[in-house]
Amino acid sequence: MKARKCPSCGKEVVGRADKRFCSDECRIFYNNALRKKRRSRNLPQIRAIVANVREIDRADAKFLLKMLRLVSKVFKIMSTFAKTRNYRT
Repeated sequence: MKARKCPSCGKEVVGRADKRFCSDECRIFYNNALRKKRRSRNLPQIRAIVANVREIDRADAKFLLKMLRLVSKVFKIMSTFAKTRNYRT
């Protein structure tokens, strides 16, 4: 049988056949490192998106509030004209 090595620290893994890491600490360290690598790869795009969203929020906040007020008024008016239906069971 082939000896399995922990991908984090390189120690021999003892236990179940599908066990990959020698301990919980190695598993957590390994997965955190993978996440950090993925995040750093996408970081420029994420920063650009966040900057764009902030700019849109600043520019359109007043406009969006106006639109929301108008829409809520329209729905209030529509709800006053709506008839309730009586369903027979």
